[in-house]
Amino acid sequence: MKIVRLSGGLGNQMFQFALYTALRKRFPEEPLRIDLHGFRGYRKHRGFELPKVFRVGYEAATLSEVASIAYPYPNYQTWRWLSRVLPPRKTMLQEKPDFTLEPDALTREGDVYYDGYWQHEEYFCDIRKDILALYRFPDFDDVQSQEAAQLAINSNSCAIHIRRGDYLKDPLRKGTTTLEYPLKAIRWMKEERKPDCWFVFSDDIPLTRECLKAVLPESQTYYVNWNQGERSIHDMHLMSLCQNHIIANSSFSWWGAWLSQLNNKTVVAPAVWMNRDNVCSPVPQKWVKIK
Repeated sequence: MKIVRLSGGLGNQMFQFALYTALRKRFPEEPLRIDLHGFRGYRKHRGFELPKVFRVGYEAATLSEVASIAYPYPNYQTWRWLSRVLPPRKTMLQEKPDFTLEPDALTREGDVYYDGYWQHEEYFCDIRKDILALYRFPDFDDVQSQEAAQLAINSNSCAIHIRRGDYLKDPLRKGTTTLEYPLKAIRWMKEERKPDCWFVFSDDIPLTRECLKAVLPESQTYYVNWNQGERSIHDMHLMSLCQNHIIANSSFSWWGAWLSQLNNKTVVAPAVWMNRDNVCSPVPQKWVKIK
């Protein structure tokens, strides 16, 4: 049996479920489960979001199934306390602290419990068509998003994601949320791709608008602030329809760019993903990195 632990917000869950999908392709005859117990008592995001926005099929592991190959943490708090002190069992594959690619993640035989974020496209890039079909966005259900989508498709558009909010207090992200990077990225994008339409996504629109008004033409810039809470999936959808992307160090806008099906898209990403030295970046080789 193989079990993939799911955790975090929507973007992280999409990475973990992409690994689950790749394993299902690689081991079609082997029992495969996802472990959802970590969402019990988890208050940082909106719980297990995947089935709320995508049509995903899966089997959830029972605690007894988890106990057969890993530690059966019944909730988030127990996992947070004990996972730091208990040594991993032989059947547990824990992602390294520097998030480097695990070369045998998709080939390890027998029972395996996968505990990590698995934020590398190498785990699933060879089944890209399957992932695109899996993460098919729901239709826009409001006029504002529908009009924005048409504009994004029919212009030389660029999506900009600036994430602050929870990152301001995250010890791994603190210091990476300054506006120096997006300003550099915008200048690069203007020079290289010359967008004529900009869509800005942020959890702090007032600050972002104030900081970007000097570099973005007001008549060609749209600050997307109408998709809140569970409707935020429409932001990712709009991102994916743009011709160009300036992403944040966020799995959310990573997926917004990766799910774009345009062959000539340009993606700019931050060279520094976290504020810790020697942390492996999930940015694909073909994307442009800017410090």
